Amino acid sequence: MGRKILIVEDDAVYANLLSNYLLDRSFDVYTANSGKAALASMAQIKPNVVLCDLNLPDISGLKILESILQSPDAVPVIVISASDDMRDIREAVRLGAVDYLVKPVQQLDALEFAIENCLTRNTLEESYEHERWELDDHLDVLFQNDSIIERLTQDLVPHEHLYVQDVRVDHEFGLNDGDKLWIDYYRLAPNQVIMLMARAQAVAGQDVVALLVLKTMFNPILRSGLSGNMQLLSNPNELLTRLNNELCHSRIRAAFDLVCVWIDTKTKEVRWSQAGDKIMLSHEAKPDLAMGIWEKATYKMHKTQLDRAGFYLACEQTWLRASIVG
Repeated sequence: MGRKILIVEDDAVYANLLSNYLLDRSFDVYTANSGKAALASMAQIKPNVVLCDLNLPDISGLKILESILQSPDAVPVIVISASDDMRDIREAVRLGAVDYLVKPVQQLDALEFAIENCLTRNTLEESYEHERWELDDHLDVLFQNDSIIERLTQDLVPHEHLYVQDVRVDHEFGLNDGDKLWIDYYRLAPNQVIMLMARAQAVAGQDVVALLVLKTMFNPILRSGLSGNMQLLSNPNELLTRLNNELCHSRIRAAFDLVCVWIDTKTKEVRWSQAGDKIMLSHEAKPDLAMGIWEKATYKMHKTQLDRAGFYLACEQTWLRASIVG
């Protein structure tokens, strides 16, 4: 993964401060002290992230931001500016800046965190794009081949219960419910668990294919989490937002009810988000729009503590539970 950072900053002292900090953290750092120099550097350097001041001597930083983000090779831009004027912030965000930090940045680790988020987002989006189009190429085959669907259906159901510390995750299928639900749960780290239940609202006979599409979109996020990037998996609302966007841009024509639950088995913190209202929960919260309907839909995150009563999801006669044992 590339780690090239272009700093667009006319204050030499501040540019040097940022550059030294990022160099110490193994980034490849380049600087430009004007708008023209920044635009020239973009083609030569091909940075992975740009840090851009708004107050440049020759071209407005907002113009630079607009130029970068309208390019076919657009990269994430983080604005770092002395201006805390809400008009500037709103305009930068409207143009597509992924973050806005006010100078002087008191804690430079916040800048490093923002950069790492940009790099992670780029990697995930490349993976999503590849897997999404690869999947779309095979959808027609899936729709027409009953034997493939039957063979793949087993991937929609976990085969063993999960124990992480004193938390047990298990499930129980009602009669025939397994034919139209996707249930999954995983140990993410020594003290973390994620569990999901999804139901497809598809045309007759296409429920399983629709759920397989959803699972395929989830898989790269899971792999990234198992490799240490927990941003999406530990924030179910962001996970649902990402999956919804992918679904709305795929060839699958279905809506999905989905509940995603993240649990810290040490602190017993539970976070969850809910799309659609067909899955019942032990803890009340207003569900958000089902996934796959509107690409700009957003999802709320809810929190509680896991106690002896447990946390469970139910659809029809099928249950998915997290409970404290021992």
